[in-house]
Amino acid sequence: MEHVRGKRSAATLDTLLGEASWLLSHAEALTDYGRTEEAQVELTRAAQCEEQAACLLDAAGREYEAVVHRVSAASCYEHVGEYARAVTLLRAALSAVPPDEYRRRIEQQVARCLIKANEEACRSSPKQPASRRR
Repeated sequence: MEHVRGKRSAATLDTLLGEASWLLSHAEALTDYGRTEEAQVELTRAAQCEEQAACLLDAAGREYEAVVHRVSAASCYEHVGEYARAVTLLRAALSAVPPDEYRRRIEQQVARCLIKANEEACRSSPKQPASRRR
């Protein structure tokens, strides 16, 4: 029974990775045609596929491959402006202790996303009256 489950998991993983690849290519083509809103939808869908693939890879004990797919998902989220979600995925990727150079690149991406997330939070938070500020 374990063998059957493993085959199904591998097939699901292949499907997810194929779909993510197609969605990323489609998003790039849509961007080239100036259809940025549609491209962002495709990037979000690709990120979701990459996240699911990372979970399946973790379950299969392939944590370094999972790191790559978490970073890919985070890059998609960063591109569509979902910085907090990107940071969460990047921090999860860092927990697997990737190789030094890759780790530095992930840490730089985390820093960049944290800055953007903070800027976004500052823009969207309502201003408090002067009497309520401390």
